[in-house]
Amino acid sequence: MYAMKFVLLLLPFLIACASAPTATAPARAPSSPSTGPTEFAAQKLRAKGMSPEFLALIQKNYREDQRADVLELNFLGFLKSNKSTGLETIPGWELRRVQKFLKSHKQTFKEAEQEFHVPKEVVASLLWVETRHGRDLGHFHVASALFSITQADYPTLLDGLLDQAKQKAADYDQLMANRIQERARTKSDWAADELMALQELHQKGLKNAEKLHGSFSGAFGMAQFMPSSYLTWAKSDHAKPNLFKADDSILSVANYLSSNGWQGKDRQSQEGALFHYNRDKAYVTHILKMSDCLKHVPALPSKRAKRSTASAPSC
Repeated sequence: MYAMKFVLLLLPFLIACASAPTATAPARAPSSPSTGPTEFAAQKLRAKGMSPEFLALIQKNYREDQRADVLELNFLGFLKSNKSTGLETIPGWELRRVQKFLKSHKQTFKEAEQEFHVPKEVVASLLWVETRHGRDLGHFHVASALFSITQADYPTLLDGLLDQAKQKAADYDQLMANRIQERARTKSDWAADELMALQELHQKGLKNAEKLHGSFSGAFGMAQFMPSSYLTWAKSDHAKPNLFKADDSILSVANYLSSNGWQGKDRQSQEGALFHYNRDKAYVTHILKMSDCLKHVPALPSKRAKRSTASAPSC
């Protein structure tokens, strides 16, 4: 009887010991982060040294409703590629628009050519292709786009991208899946670095840096510079370049191309500089073709000339 009472007294202790994990069998780590995707991205930014104040600004202004579109456009855009060669005919009306832009900013183009030795036709064509000379600046919130891309390798978001690719691509296979996964890892870290550059712009006094709007990849202004590109290549005759203004955009693009290898008549160096700006061969071909066409467009008619003479031939 006494022995039975003793066993009953020990029973809770024995059960507790049996259920406790042993030192040689640690609990398995969770297969996905215990935090949500936004905190997951915030942790990356803290690790890179982002200030609590700027991180709070990003989170306060975060457009989570744009995240799905941002991720799809950045990581699955290749599925919608029209495989343009850049050799399509350039309409005469586009050449006239670029020609008018050249005339409107004649003095700045002259200054840019003298300092950076990049033809005015190339700079004007690039600014047309990027944003139609400021007519199409993009509607995405820059900081939010970059903050969303920083989340791309969060497990559930990455799984969602892979599911979308599987549904959209008839040739989906493991190679494509690996490509998307690798891009998510590398581009998420790249976006975090761009947010650190945006913080630097904010600290240097760029007004409302955290409220900029631009492309789904986080580029902004007429020249569609990334924050890090602004820090390195933005130019102005004033203290702070404003890439929403034509003159500053002209100088900045010329500086960018010159700094990235543009050389006089060396076509290979010119293609390389443009490819550094946008890694799309069709983009490079299109800009060089447009700039060549502009050199042969008839002069703009005088204001007194009839409107019917204002057209230009396609090229």
